[in-house]
Amino acid sequence: MKKACDDSECMSRLAAGDASALRGLYERHGRALLRFSAAMCRSRQTAEDLVHDTFVAVLHGPCLFDPAQGSVFAYLCGVLRHRVSRHFRQQRRLVALVWDEEAETVVGHEPCPTDEIARSETSAVIRRAMLELPLQHREVIAFCDLEGLSYQDVAAILDCPVGTVRSRLHRARALLTIRLASLEIVDLANEPPLAQQGLS
Repeated sequence: MKKACDDSECMSRLAAGDASALRGLYERHGRALLRFSAAMCRSRQTAEDLVHDTFVAVLHGPCLFDPAQGSVFAYLCGVLRHRVSRHFRQQRRLVALVWDEEAETVVGHEPCPTDEIARSETSAVIRRAMLELPLQHREVIAFCDLEGLSYQDVAAILDCPVGTVRSRLHRARALLTIRLASLEIVDLANEPPLAQQGLS
């Protein structure tokens, strides 16, 4: 709750012309936004540029934020998503998922060389599988499973009903599971649903 109040206060200060308030938003949400951007873009530099453009847009138009439509973070995700979409239109190419290596680290477990090799190989296969998903399925996995946003927040970002988010995510997880099974990463007969394998 405190974070939401802090975010709202930052937006109010920005609207009043206090550009220094942007730093608070960046410190709280910059990393998560970069994770999403990197999940959608092939180039790390492009991902960073899109996040930078997102904060510049917020700095220049803080009054566009409507708290009745959702949280400040959801608003930032929506602004970033529009910039990612525009980048796709300009580049006309699909992009690969880049996993946040720090997010994959298991707490309390010291990785050994064998662990690192296995994780690297698995991540490469998952990136290939993600690359084959349609953009609308890739982004809903990034929002729901990588960032852990609620269905309501994702619906606000995508400007669609919550039911659409649920069905799209269900379809995306199914497609990814099938693709991973074809790559012999998931055994459809014996493995739990994808959502139980650490992606949600």
